[in-house]
Parts: sequence; C-alpha cells; structure tokens
Amino acid sequence: MKQQLVKGKRDEKAVTTQKDHPQEGALSDELQKRIAKRAYALYLERGCREGCDVEDWVDAEREILTVLRG
Repeated sequence: MKQQLVKGKRDEKAVTTQKDHPQEGALSDELQKRIAKRAYALYLERGCREGCDVEDWVDAEREILTVLRG
C-alpha cells in the first residue's frame, strides 16, 4: 500500500503506520487528510524546501498520531 504525498509524489518511505505498526491498519481517509494538511504547513514553515516531502509527511504523521494517542 502506498500513500500519496502532498506534492503528488508516491514514495513507500512515507508509509510508516502500515509497515511499522501493522496491528493499527491503514490510515483512514480523514486521518490522511489531516496529515497532508499538517505536512503542507510544515513545508511552508520550513521555507518550501524541495526534496523534503517525506520528512514533512513523517513529521506531520508523528505529530498527529501522538496527539490522537495522547
């Protein structure tokens, strides 16, 4: 399973939840949308750095999942 990143690129590295935590299952569409919004916000906050889309996605995913598990 692959996730589509904010910029429309696909990269298996962005799929952290399914591979690292298979018991949790795939991310819901709503959760993916929240992560995508946060990843885009990080992209803007970091000065629109090219080539860091996976890092932005993983950081956003980590932040949101931490809050949800809080």
